[in-house]
Amino acid sequence: MEKEQIIDEIKDLLDTEADLNEETVLDDIEEWDSLASISVLAFFKQKMSLKIDAQALKNCKTIGDILKLAGK
Repeated sequence: MEKEQIIDEIKDLLDTEADLNEETVLDDIEEWDSLASISVLAFFKQKMSLKIDAQALKNCKTIGDILKLAGK
């Protein structure tokens, strides 16, 4: 899955109209919260067969950081 596809999936998971890109700061996204992070973890596990560490995701500051966790 390409970076843009992952970003689109994250946007859908967050149910946000915000324009997301690699530089987007997670704290600037109104919909980013603990439930959103759980949804992102589930997405990676189910759709990409990746087990992402919850603490590593918690340490992410930007969408780009999340993409790095996914190896993108």
